[in-house]
Amino acid sequence: MDILTILFPFILSFDKKVGYYRTWKAVGLALLIIGLPFIVWDVWFTGIGVWGFNPRYLTGVNLYNLPIEEVLFFVVVPYSCTFIYACLKAYFPRLKLSGFNRLFYALLIIYCLLLMFKGWGGMYTTLTGFLALLTVCIVWRERKRLFFLPLSFVIALIPFFINGILTGTGLEEPIVWYNDAENTSWRFFTIPVEDVMYGWVLLAGNIGIYEFALRRTKK
Repeated sequence: MDILTILFPFILSFDKKVGYYRTWKAVGLALLIIGLPFIVWDVWFTGIGVWGFNPRYLTGVNLYNLPIEEVLFFVVVPYSCTFIYACLKAYFPRLKLSGFNRLFYALLIIYCLLLMFKGWGGMYTTLTGFLALLTVCIVWRERKRLFFLPLSFVIALIPFFINGILTGTGLEEPIVWYNDAENTSWRFFTIPVEDVMYGWVLLAGNIGIYEFALRRTKK
């Protein structure tokens, strides 16, 4: 799944109109700044049993208590989703999204508050909800610069649901399991609803740093 996630975005990075490969320095900076805290968070939550991984389906190569496949997740997913953002900017620069963006942020805030109300006290729900709301506040201040962020995130949710392969019941045991005592226990099919907030923080953080780095480079 790691390979499939990054394969086509990597190949298409050399598209002349997008020129994503020319921004790899900014992409790498975002991956580093956002990825490291997420890996620390992952190590912590895996260690205390908020979630975990089934060794039956893994290579057995670990970083601390994280499978190497999970560590690579924080590279391939942000890389690919930032690529979606770059494509929207390059191919649809005049797209009118002001109304869509306002609706997106309003619904996201309601979504976060609803989940935090339902799952308050659960570590995954509470921490992720707080970070998601904080990210909305930060992004809102830069909403004009991050004009394509909401649509990029919505598009990224389509492959996000492929994650059901990891948490699904089609296998004898899920590849990734979650402790329902630490979340709402609500699911999109087999995917915890908190994963939407988690993905928002990860992708908004990467795209925000990416844009900041691009502006610094232009200066």
